[in-house]
Amino acid sequence: MRLGLIGCGLLAERGYVPALARADGVRLAAVADPVRERCTHVAPGVAAFATAADVLAAGAADALVLATPAAAHLADARRASQAGVATLIEKPPAATVGETELLAALEPMPFIGFNRRFEPELRALRPAVAAAREVELRLVLHRRRSSWSSHESADPVALDLGPHLVDLALWLTGAEPARVSGRSGDDELQLEIDLADGRGTARIDCVLGRPYRERVDAGGLGSFTRGGLRSAWAARRESPLVASLALQLEAFARAVRGEGHDPDLATAIDGVRVMRILECVTS
Repeated sequence: MRLGLIGCGLLAERGYVPALARADGVRLAAVADPVRERCTHVAPGVAAFATAADVLAAGAADALVLATPAAAHLADARRASQAGVATLIEKPPAATVGETELLAALEPMPFIGFNRRFEPELRALRPAVAAAREVELRLVLHRRRSSWSSHESADPVALDLGPHLVDLALWLTGAEPARVSGRSGDDELQLEIDLADGRGTARIDCVLGRPYRERVDAGGLGSFTRGGLRSAWAARRESPLVASLALQLEAFARAVRGEGHDPDLATAIDGVRVMRILECVTS
């Protein structure tokens, strides 16, 4: 499947381009960025365009990954939908809940890049968490803002890191939210989700400005941890996101080809659920 990568920032450079080199059944056929030098730097030798509209007009890709600022997602996804081209949209799915709901109404419905669902350790943890009658989840994600600086915009932490952890809380438990409380600022998000039907609580802690740390703790059911000095050295060789991004791209390619929808591949409906929860502490 020919993939068009829209947006040539650090996520493209450190994540999607190396993940595409690893993923089966998909190849990078086109890139787009309004700054042509970024295209050349990130993907030398690949057909380069200024915008998603240009990629679609040239028929250069069978599907698109939108790794651009959230404010651009809806317009580009609409263009792709009108051309009958599937999209995988990086988080946050859109700038607002309303725009995310409009994404969910498109045909074909976009997929959302919640790649943590494809981490093998988290996939192994999920059956026990989903089967538990009651669970106390703690989800932590810290990183330095400068480690993933944006060329175009800097989202507050609720939109930068928050979507991954909110989605993980719902995906791991298979539960719906009953009550949400917390607080959010530019660099910190504290969120508590009471799960429906007495399933327990998910507590989320996201901070920009601290050394990288990622942890999901489900008490006696298991945990997942990444971060610290060892991970910092490993990241110099390859970002830890590459493996899960490659698996997500393979699932996306299978879905686009009509070979079945991997249930771990998130859709815009999942994006709406996540954005509604975040809106409770950001509006």
